[in-house]
Amino acid sequence: MRKIPTLVLFVLIVASITAQNSFEKTALSQAKEMANYSNSHDFKKYVDYLLPFNYGNNSNNKEKLSEMFKRSSESDTATIRVVKTVKSIINKDQYQILILCRERNRDHYIFGISNDKGKNWLFTQPQQTKMNFNALQEMIPTISTSFSPLVDPKFGKRINYIKGEKIAPFKFTDINGKILSSDSLKGKVIVLNFWSMSCGPCIKEIPDLNELVAKMKSKEVVFIAPAVYTSKDDIVKYLLPKHPFSYQIVCIENDDDYNVNSFPTHVIIDQNMNIVYKYDAYSKENTKKMEEILMGLLK
Repeated sequence: MRKIPTLVLFVLIVASITAQNSFEKTALSQAKEMANYSNSHDFKKYVDYLLPFNYGNNSNNKEKLSEMFKRSSESDTATIRVVKTVKSIINKDQYQILILCRERNRDHYIFGISNDKGKNWLFTQPQQTKMNFNALQEMIPTISTSFSPLVDPKFGKRINYIKGEKIAPFKFTDINGKILSSDSLKGKVIVLNFWSMSCGPCIKEIPDLNELVAKMKSKEVVFIAPAVYTSKDDIVKYLLPKHPFSYQIVCIENDDDYNVNSFPTHVIIDQNMNIVYKYDAYSKENTKKMEEILMGLLK
């Protein structure tokens, strides 16, 4: 194998570092421009610097988003100050950067993406320095996992609910003290509803879910409702008297162990512990779809 001369190798390394420093400077400069537009409440220009997922990947929504920021600014005087680059990489042909900023006297991160070799950048809004990296991947599918150790030490260690995969072993204790485990429920269909008392749609769908449970009363189906950000006392004292819930309610001790990023999230598991359905929203159409899937599994 032919060796690269030391001098040539040194020149290549220096050139690479110089190029990286150059695109980092450009990214920082444009991030500061974005922050200045936000701080001066020029939200139409601020939105132009945001990655498309911020406005639902629909350019028609940019005007609505800028108006929303304008309304929020009337009661929120927070400013953004860009500090420094934390990490930058070239992921295939896409340049990516993680920038530290300050907002409300706290450290935040801004992720930036460039698809033209670092000349023009689009960014996220300021994010907490500790976040669920899976949620970030949903927003930016191309984001490099090399950023994950900086923002999410638990990345890759959470329990996932992915259609077509086996359910991870579980053992819950419901609010009445009954133990519900994957081992004891083998051979039955399992329906999970991840929800929270602070989630309006979660509460709104309870009557529909109760109706679904009633329809499946004589079937081999177990309905479990893991509650996040919710205590047993609050459920018993405040929720159930107003909103009786037919699911077996479980209070999750560590919400961060589960890769569930929106509520409600519904998961259906077949008799062989395979995940056959996942849906993260409330709609009557979804409840009807769940009923159809359950009837198909129970034939």
